[in-house]
Amino acid sequence: MKANISPEPALLGFLQAGPLHGYDLHKQITRQLGPVWHLGLSQMYAILKEYETRGWLETIVVASGGRPPRKMLKLTPAGQRAFDAWMKQSARGLREFRIDFFVRLYFARAAGRSALRQFLKQQSRATARERAALQARASESAFGETVRDFRLAQLDTILKWLETCADTPARARAKKVR
Repeated sequence: MKANISPEPALLGFLQAGPLHGYDLHKQITRQLGPVWHLGLSQMYAILKEYETRGWLETIVVASGGRPPRKMLKLTPAGQRAFDAWMKQSARGLREFRIDFFVRLYFARAAGRSALRQFLKQQSRATARERAALQARASESAFGETVRDFRLAQLDTILKWLETCADTPARARAKKVR
């Protein structure tokens, strides 16, 4: 899967636990990811249709007692692979970090402490590489230098925050013990 600067593959992540009705999927996304990502219902259905075309999910019909059968969305093995590939990507720059990183962080946290540590370590390394490449790039103008300095400061802040974030589980355990 090529780099995807969109949180859309998160839809696949919510289907890992089992099939969901589209409306229930939308409610979960709104409830869990609302602080970082707004996804309209019609936009979600358009994405799901594309994912079904790609073979990443399938629609199954489930009997619902005396009611009409419900159409449920089910993750396919290809969809799981696409989600896993998306999770392995690192956010680059503030634009991707603002949404994509936090959506991936949600799933990394849900996967447990070890997965979270690995996720944060991977992001820290990618951000440090991005910072080093930007630092090494010469600017051709005073304005370019100003923009570069601003981006370097952003990356420094992200790196410091990632370090703090990585320490959080240890600090939380230490507070409980006291």
